Amino acid sequence: MQVTVTEAARRKQITEAATEVIARLGYAKTSFARIVEHAGLSSTRLISYHFKDKNDLMLAVLITAVGAADVQMTERLQGTTGRVDMLRAYIESQVDLLRTHPDQVKAIREIAANLPDLAPVQEDFRVGRLARQLTQGQREGVFRQFDVRVMARTIANGIDGADSETYGRELADLFIRSCVG
Repeated sequence: MQVTVTEAARRKQITEAATEVIARLGYAKTSFARIVEHAGLSSTRLISYHFKDKNDLMLAVLITAVGAADVQMTERLQGTTGRVDMLRAYIESQVDLLRTHPDQVKAIREIAANLPDLAPVQEDFRVGRLARQLTQGQREGVFRQFDVRVMARTIANGIDGADSETYGRELADLFIRSCVG
């Protein structure tokens, strides 16, 4: 089925409004009525026309939010080839993501916490890419041997507490020292 430009714009409007409502009120308090109010739509039927149910809308929010994060990460890693530089870019990019896309990060966390079927998507977002980078760094002999999942989760937890660019740099320095043999 071909989606028109108008339909795509409406889906985007609804998805963005849903992201903002989830970030502000949490998943449990997010309803079609609140999204309609926030987006300035005329009726919940507009949401039902574009999304079959709340889970379908939440999946669209999750895909959009993870996509925005992935674009930022890809841009930040562009031209970076060394594993140590990639680790630094990853950590600093994730810290920056908390600042530049707070609603998307909150929405990802809320959706994953409330829809267990989507938790693997959030887990991959939090640690999957990083774990793959660490594993490859170990294979190349750049990083010492350690449990990759433990290190990836520890880095992700450190990122969750970030509050500034300086924190991101210090966190990157700390984990680089921990990973490089």
